[in-house]
Amino acid sequence: MVPRSSMTAQKATYSAYKHKNTWKALIGVAPNGVVTFVSDLYPGSTSDKKIVQHCKILEQMETGDLILADKGFLLKDILPPGVNLNIPPFLVTSQFTPEQVYRTETIARARIHVERAIRRMKCYKILDFIPYSLQSHASCVVQVIGALTNFQPPLIREVAQAYSSNSDNE
Repeated sequence: MVPRSSMTAQKATYSAYKHKNTWKALIGVAPNGVVTFVSDLYPGSTSDKKIVQHCKILEQMETGDLILADKGFLLKDILPPGVNLNIPPFLVTSQFTPEQVYRTETIARARIHVERAIRRMKCYKILDFIPYSLQSHASCVVQVIGALTNFQPPLIREVAQAYSSNSDNE
């Protein structure tokens, strides 16, 4: 909660969409559903592109890495060489081509795991209300939650089955 006396902070964190003050973080999720990156928190009004630039995740990317992002997440101009951006196609005509349908479905399957990982993080009640006085510790709290999420059972059935097969062999 941002104190009323701090109008600048309140303006930067207020979300008209959610009707409250918010913070944002960039969450990286591996193909197996493991949370691999949690940025610091940024005021809710910060653009996604600014967060990507500031949090230095692009410095950790390697040739061949793939970033899945929302339609409005336009990052092509700041990507390192060899790093690919995959966003759902925009519907320009009345219907997608078969190739666009296949690509959209493939992206959607991967996005589900990202959304599930983020949903697991949001389940921690401590995130429901972080007092403004604890703002300096909030990023650390979210990063620890990202790590704790990885101790939960695997998100993806194939990973869970491989996990249980390995423990059966021990």
